[in-house]
Amino acid sequence: MKELEPNQVPLVGVIIPLYNKGKYIARAIDSVLGQTYQNFEIIVVNDGSTDDSPDIVSNYHDSRIRIIHQINSGPGAARNRGITESKAPFLSFLDADDEWLPEFLEKSVENLQQHPECLLSVSGHFRGEERTSWQEHLPHFLVTEGVWRLPTEMKPQLVKSAIDFFHSGAVLCSRQIIEQFGGFYSKDRCTYGEDSYLWIQAALNYQIYLDPTPLMWHHTEASELGQGRKEVRPPWPKLADPEPIRNHCPPEYRSLLEHCLAYYALLAAYRHVYVGDTQTVKALLESFPMSKTFYPNYIKLKIRLTFVELFNKFWKFRNWLNQTKIAS
Repeated sequence: MKELEPNQVPLVGVIIPLYNKGKYIARAIDSVLGQTYQNFEIIVVNDGSTDDSPDIVSNYHDSRIRIIHQINSGPGAARNRGITESKAPFLSFLDADDEWLPEFLEKSVENLQQHPECLLSVSGHFRGEERTSWQEHLPHFLVTEGVWRLPTEMKPQLVKSAIDFFHSGAVLCSRQIIEQFGGFYSKDRCTYGEDSYLWIQAALNYQIYLDPTPLMWHHTEASELGQGRKEVRPPWPKLADPEPIRNHCPPEYRSLLEHCLAYYALLAAYRHVYVGDTQTVKALLESFPMSKTFYPNYIKLKIRLTFVELFNKFWKFRNWLNQTKIAS
């Protein structure tokens, strides 16, 4: 066990949001304690858990581990609380049901120290029980190790793949990024897309060090928000609240950003049209008119929307007709 010296500020603050992850939190903490790089602190933010997970954290006797308690406010707010509690110049974010491979911190710190022009280091990751590499899930985004800058002419589909690669558990970043963009999205207890809201702003403004080597394990099988989720997710917060992103966007990236937002809107609209939520579909298309530029997919969506609206009208008429017969 490595103890912190009095008043010593660790180089890395490891922030772990915790909500009812008693089955997994020890695995996450142990993966941090087992790192080949040891100059860190661990701040676990208990976001209103009702199981035994806070007690499990409290059973660790290591001066580098602190647990902070708050009412349930969502993962973005929990990470932001952990950030305010840490004084470390570098920050990393591990979900309570995920784990790091032993060299994650060592290699990530090395990337940022050797490339001070980069304020963010992102590694590859494994996913799910099968431990498949991220490459199998993002085949259209080719990553080679080194300093990367978002191309101004990149296709929106590839921008989405790039941002999807920025898994928060595989990121080490400078505190400057957090302070500039206000941390993770936390309005309305957001539980979906709160991290990509931050990372897309980082990608628009800074060079980033990319390392395709998987150095963390994203346990989708243990996540309530993972691949097994059946209900339709709400539109990304970048669609619900895009103005802060626009305000932080450099002039040379504004066209790309608008096309990316329109592409995200089209994807969200497809999700909602398949469950008959025509109101959300229309609102998205109206708010992001550039979605028309993705012409084939836009036309398919409009055709689907027309069929759904006709189907809904038919059922309303049928229900009215049945009620009329019963009344008579």
